[in-house]
Amino acid sequence: MNTTLIQYPAIIWYKLATYCLKSYQGLIQDPRVFLMKKLARFEIVRDWATILLKRPTKSDGIHSEEASILGKLDVNAIAETIETDSCYQGFQLPEDVVQELLNFASSTVGYINRDLNRPCRYTGTEQVNAGLPKDARVCSYMSNTKLSSSVKKLIEDPGIRAIAAKFLGTEPVHMGSEISWSFPVGGSHVEQRRAAQVFHYDLDDYRFVKFFFYLTDVDLSSGAHSYIRGTHKGKKFLHQLVSTRCADIEDEKIVEYYGAQNVVNVCGKAGFGFVENPLCFHKGSRPTEKPRLMLQIEYAINDYGNIHEMLGY
Repeated sequence: MNTTLIQYPAIIWYKLATYCLKSYQGLIQDPRVFLMKKLARFEIVRDWATILLKRPTKSDGIHSEEASILGKLDVNAIAETIETDSCYQGFQLPEDVVQELLNFASSTVGYINRDLNRPCRYTGTEQVNAGLPKDARVCSYMSNTKLSSSVKKLIEDPGIRAIAAKFLGTEPVHMGSEISWSFPVGGSHVEQRRAAQVFHYDLDDYRFVKFFFYLTDVDLSSGAHSYIRGTHKGKKFLHQLVSTRCADIEDEKIVEYYGAQNVVNVCGKAGFGFVENPLCFHKGSRPTEKPRLMLQIEYAINDYGNIHEMLGY
């Protein structure tokens, strides 16, 4: 008898049981998040939820007495670009803010591969990957990011909040922030997936937005952020159905379906910033020569607490 035929159903039952267990845990832990994760994968549900949850905003403009750290901003044009192209590029942090964030990163404990049991100090001045474990793909400052005064100022920046409010259609809720290093380390598809280095899309709310700022110079050899223009809407139904598990699909197949001409690689000097609808397919490319340090700040329309610490399902 072919043992493969016997083992195959067992694998299916195991995966089904695991899925049901995680779903049950998610439902018990937070029914609102569970429902959102199940429904928000579908574009039509997100559209209706956005309309129903729309509320008046306070951050719909920038007043002269509330100048943005990013300088003069055309909030309407930026929000429109995100809506049509998935991403807007062109912010620039002042040099002193970049330096403050670099100093923070070099003097604060980070965590290898986002594992709280693996603390690490990395100044960025070492030779590439010097003194790091061989499997160190990422060093994230995780909740320690909250200790940075510069990050706090950026979270409350009137320009950033005005863009978020305009795009979201409601007063933005700060979902979280992260400063993290990405290192030039090879690895399997699974390892790169865990580090968000394969094409995927996020599902943190019915509508949400992320701001990114490079804190080191970034080119194609140092982990440039990549996204596929326009893929925040009009996704293939299968890609909506499997949701965040699209990360299991090979990048080549994703690009083939949505078109190589729509892939955009974002490069820039330290301080360069952009804002993105994370429902588009995107990734942080794997660095091949130099490490990358980046800050990201996220806003949404609902307050789910720290959704990133909840069980994945």
